[in-house]
Amino acid sequence: MATSPKEIKQLLDQLIERKSLPFDEVLAIFAGKGGKLRQDAVRERLNFLCNENLFVLLDQAGSAVSWNEDAPFQSPAAFTLRFVGIAGREEVYARNFADILDARDVQAVVPGYVWAGLKRRSELRIVGEQATATLLAERLRAFTHQFAFHLVTRQHERIAPLFSPKAVKGQTLETLLTRISKLETEYGPFDYFDHVQVIQVLNGDTSMVKDSDGNVRMDLPKSIPREAIRGWSEFQIISVRTPHGMSVHEMTVALKIVEEGGFFRIADATAGSGY
Repeated sequence: MATSPKEIKQLLDQLIERKSLPFDEVLAIFAGKGGKLRQDAVRERLNFLCNENLFVLLDQAGSAVSWNEDAPFQSPAAFTLRFVGIAGREEVYARNFADILDARDVQAVVPGYVWAGLKRRSELRIVGEQATATLLAERLRAFTHQFAFHLVTRQHERIAPLFSPKAVKGQTLETLLTRISKLETEYGPFDYFDHVQVIQVLNGDTSMVKDSDGNVRMDLPKSIPREAIRGWSEFQIISVRTPHGMSVHEMTVALKIVEEGGFFRIADATAGSGY
């Protein structure tokens, strides 16, 4: 039966547009050929999507019931899935990325109104000189952001020249696009991106750190000089999202970046799960 992210998107879009769906229509979205249905798979999808009261299942009397029970599957036309709101679902996801208030950097303007400093949730791995590492990280972030935009808008001719001729064997733009195309058969089109993040930088003199310490070379070919390696970045490509742009289903693209002739180039690009 069909239980891929494409069906999740269809359900979410219809539910938000119509505000409520008869449960038999919900089941039809997840039914396979011949109307075959796996109750356990439907329950898994609904439990995944429903974080923090995104929707509620009601019986004919208007009372909330659980889709983890058998009755809604035995008489689906007697039940209705009603949209409640999107905020709770988004907040669950936001907890993974939201900045943290810095209690030491809060300036009160008037009661109830403050200027608050923020601490990033993620860490930056620095190999080499720390003083200017964040400047390199920001340059890599901008490079990655631009790459991500051109990737999801399918301006492939603009990113093809960004791959290094010394790239990992088989790592070309075509390799990346083939991998993404295979993922899209399950996830649907990746037409959006988010959460561009620089994981690691190699900045200035890195001779004090051995290659084996923390995988400094990032598994790049020995034909690429260590002094040419600049960093590792990631971003999400998204196929299913809320109306506010929060991801429901996504994959991660990881870039390993070097510098050649004064310009950033990609020595390795992969797409898969995990962030």
